Amino acid sequence: MVKRVRLTRERVRLTPEARKRISKTPAGERQSVRGKESDSSRGDYAVGRGKPPKDTQFKKGDGRKRPGRPKGSKNLATIIMEAARDQVTVTIDGKKRKISKKQSAAIQLANAGATGNPRLLVKFLDLIAEIEAQAEAARPSEYPFSDVDIKIIQEIYKRLRPYDERGND
Repeated sequence: MVKRVRLTRERVRLTPEARKRISKTPAGERQSVRGKESDSSRGDYAVGRGKPPKDTQFKKGDGRKRPGRPKGSKNLATIIMEAARDQVTVTIDGKKRKISKKQSAAIQLANAGATGNPRLLVKFLDLIAEIEAQAEAARPSEYPFSDVDIKIIQEIYKRLRPYDERGND
């Protein structure tokens, strides 16, 4: 069982000595929280919200660990695509040619499938089917609007035309 404690705020009465101590430092002459620093040590830099004093800001090369990924580092997909774009020299039909590693891998997969390796043949055919499906999806249809859509568009066009052109209909 949790015990409930009721807190009361009692007003603290200051002794006459404490009142004298408080009244000796006027509000305008309070010491800064950072210690005894004069306005002349700050120079022309205005310290305020979002502008900490220059001496407390991080200096260049301070050695603290920076959050996030380092600048210029590449993710895995970028590294793999760069490796796939690299050129290799191959001999095709007795002629030396330079082709990309990506193209070389595709040729090897096609040749391995054609020699009778059923697993690689299925993989090659699946890749072909996937590529053809993507190409088909990217290709726009010849008539993207149905007959009802075309009728609605024509009605809207008739309403929006100026009145002098409507007389011909």
